Amino acid sequence: MFVEIRKIRALILLRVGVTYLLLASFFLYGGKFAVFPFPDLLSNLAVFIFILTILYLLVLKKLQKSPDIKTSGRFHVFTYFQIVFDSFIILFLIIITGGIDSWFSFLLLVNVISAGVTLGRAPIMIAASLNSIGYGVIIVLQFYQILKVPYSPTLIGQDFFYNIFANMTALFLTAYLSRNLLIRLERTSSTLKQTESDFQDLYSFHREVIENIPAGLIYTDKAGKIMLFNRPAEKITGILREKAAEKTLYDIFEFVPVQIDIGIFKGTITDYTDDSEKIIEMKISAHINNSGHLLGFVIAFEDQTRITELQRDMKEKEKLAAIGELSANIAHEIRNPLAALRTSVEMLREDSLSGTLKPERTTRIMDIAIKEMDRLNKIITDFLIYSSPKPPSLTSVDLNKVLRESVDMLRTSVITYAEGGKQISINFEEPERLLTINCDEDKIKQVFLNLGINALQSLTDGGSLSISVKHLGGFVKITFSDTGTGIEKDVLKKIFYPFYTTKKGGSGLGLAIVYRIIEEHSGKVKVVSFPQKGTTFDVFLPGGG
Repeated sequence: MFVEIRKIRALILLRVGVTYLLLASFFLYGGKFAVFPFPDLLSNLAVFIFILTILYLLVLKKLQKSPDIKTSGRFHVFTYFQIVFDSFIILFLIIITGGIDSWFSFLLLVNVISAGVTLGRAPIMIAASLNSIGYGVIIVLQFYQILKVPYSPTLIGQDFFYNIFANMTALFLTAYLSRNLLIRLERTSSTLKQTESDFQDLYSFHREVIENIPAGLIYTDKAGKIMLFNRPAEKITGILREKAAEKTLYDIFEFVPVQIDIGIFKGTITDYTDDSEKIIEMKISAHINNSGHLLGFVIAFEDQTRITELQRDMKEKEKLAAIGELSANIAHEIRNPLAALRTSVEMLREDSLSGTLKPERTTRIMDIAIKEMDRLNKIITDFLIYSSPKPPSLTSVDLNKVLRESVDMLRTSVITYAEGGKQISINFEEPERLLTINCDEDKIKQVFLNLGINALQSLTDGGSLSISVKHLGGFVKITFSDTGTGIEKDVLKKIFYPFYTTKKGGSGLGLAIVYRIIEEHSGKVKVVSFPQKGTTFDVFLPGGG
């Protein structure tokens, strides 16, 4: 309705403007145009249009006071009335300014265009028809002097006919062109409205997404001034977006660089609502346009306080559980040799009390006691190595030399595991080039011996142990691969736990020590095993240049 009111006002102003422009130009030349047969009526017509304009404005004001559906229809009727009445005013002007000799027949074209602009494309042909008929009737009546309007004596009937034809053609051509223009205008307007509607829907969707994502989201300009601050950001920081818009990113998150840079940052902030401290993890990304120019920064962040507390609690529980399991394993491993020692001492005591103490039996019992004491000593020694490791003493070491010495020691112990005629072989592929690493030689040698002994122990039916070395960029990979019994899948994930063992008499600390020593050297150890097919340990150590 607002558009219709604006169109009606424009029509009224156009009418008044054209009228008084023509009137002013008429009096500018002294009102002495010889071709105007009734110049005095021009002033009367101007006064009439002035009064009519006042009436139009009053009617428009009345219609504006009650904007409803009925009023909308009245606006249309009011506009139709003005267009039709304007046609009569223009025809009257043509009559009083000479009929066929009038200079103002072009105003009929303006009337047709005005009809299209104010009422749309539908009535524009009607307006052209009405004006054509009216003009034709006037010219015909003038020709037959029914209208007592003089005209040039040089004009004949054919001139009158051609004048009517030319003006009617101009009116309908104007109507046709205006109609097509209005159709295109309506289509363009419809497309623009649809595009605007789609844009509004898309904007609403994006706004809902931004406001309802669980993470805080901020957008800043290149200088770091905050331009967007979503609802979760308000909740995490305790700052309203209106206040945040007055700050820079650094004002709120002091752990980020003053000169914003992309990347992941983590730090703490103080919640403005309760002064509590919060741990924030933030990712900053650059916003770059199609031309490659930096427009601003997109910052997504989360409150990691609760997660960090849960992780800390979980680590404490895991630590306590590990201590409990370790204590139980230590007690279990120590109890067996202590029980053997107690039994040996009791047997010696009974023999001594009964007077049946024999040297051979005594020696055998004492050997068992010494063996169990050695076993107990080894358990305690291994545990001390595992629980109180000394920092590695790193020196530049020839890895080939360490491996050769380790292999020699393993070969000397093969006879221990080759009882019963089992065939056991150790294959070592020594690299041709010199491989030097920074390590604690004694500890690395212990790793190789522990892995080698474990492999030899798995060769219960004979087999082979293969040891190889490869240089991989900044690392060396040392592989111990055997063809032994392999490790079950459920056991494989526990083999590096301290005191976990499936071997009779094993301490369960050998592989745990391997894992710790390799970690101390910033390396990795990986294991792949298939039951009854064998096991492969890959040790990765930095260096090798």
